Amino acid sequence: MSRSTFIAARNSRHRTAALALYRALLRTASKVPVSAEDVVQKASKDVKKNPVVRIVRKRFAKNTPYTSFRLIYAAMAAGYKFLNILTKAQTPNSPEHNQVMNHLQSVRQTANASRAVPQPPRKPDPLLPPEPLLINVAKADEPPKYTSNILPRSRDSLKGPRKVPSVSATADGQPFVRLKKPQPYAMSKMIGRKTNIFNDRIMNILDVDEWTASQAALEDEWDRMMDKLLAKENPEKTEGQASSRRPYGDDYFPMGETFGWSVQLSRLWWEWKVEKTWEDWTARGEALHELVEQERSLAEKEQRGRNENDLLKRNNRRTAARSRRDAHEFDDPPPNVVVSDATGLPLLEALRSNLPESTESAPDDAPHDPFLSPAWARLVKAERGRMLTWARRHVVRPER
Repeated sequence: MSRSTFIAARNSRHRTAALALYRALLRTASKVPVSAEDVVQKASKDVKKNPVVRIVRKRFAKNTPYTSFRLIYAAMAAGYKFLNILTKAQTPNSPEHNQVMNHLQSVRQTANASRAVPQPPRKPDPLLPPEPLLINVAKADEPPKYTSNILPRSRDSLKGPRKVPSVSATADGQPFVRLKKPQPYAMSKMIGRKTNIFNDRIMNILDVDEWTASQAALEDEWDRMMDKLLAKENPEKTEGQASSRRPYGDDYFPMGETFGWSVQLSRLWWEWKVEKTWEDWTARGEALHELVEQERSLAEKEQRGRNENDLLKRNNRRTAARSRRDAHEFDDPPPNVVVSDATGLPLLEALRSNLPESTESAPDDAPHDPFLSPAWARLVKAERGRMLTWARRHVVRPER
């Protein structure tokens, strides 16, 4: 049987020895007297830090990924050696203390020399404009509609031939435009962040269905049992009160009185956010597709002006290929493909169908709470029946 690889972080003996050495070095380094100019003071907090302690922390963090016996032994031996040096450096004007001071002075001089060298300013990426590519021009309570002040590009802003960008999309359906290769890091980070937000919302809906709703039903059943016990003990106190938690009726889920109803509200909230995200991505994709088509038409016009003969030959080849495809008779029947008549965004359609004729906008200085907005109240009212149906599936049935 081959010997397994030594992983220092999983070995209890090594971990205990390394932590003991680390704590001993920190305690000893904090007692080494240093000059006032060597003390690091944070700007956010009035806390002064010993630079020797900071160096010890950085060196230990640098040695954590070691798995080689040779490197680990050398690092531990160096740690015990510096523990002896720092212990003697606590005495001022000792050789060890002078050695530590000389090292701090060299570090400070190196840092000052690097700061003195002027750094060249970062050049902005010409293909990543400072202003956003798409601008939402839709009004409040309207579907998003995007336009752009950058695309299509004018001929004067181009140095060479026009390169038509391509519209791409992630596996989740998020559209974006590829401007160059390789893709800029900032753009990849933005796409990944939006994808993670969308996936988190989907996982929150699944968590409500698979875990939170069942737990809330148990909590509601416990409250119902406690209400029954209180009614038996104090019948006069609860005589005038109706049964606040009826097992299977609509009154079992009053607003803000049961855990099951609050869970369904959270589920509706995440569904609403997912639909708004999907509607926004759809509007962005349509706007990007239209802008890229405008770029392509401009590129074809410019290409036609430069070389009309090549374009004419290409069109003739396309026409001939299209005529051959039209004349070709397929032996197999056409695929059975139909367009689904199901609505894609039922929550947003239900919300916009219940809009009042006149809406008064809130003042700008008023606190914005989405759970107190008229749109959220209309959505809860419109989806109350469906939410009650979902909530009844998790109700704990009393044993007979």
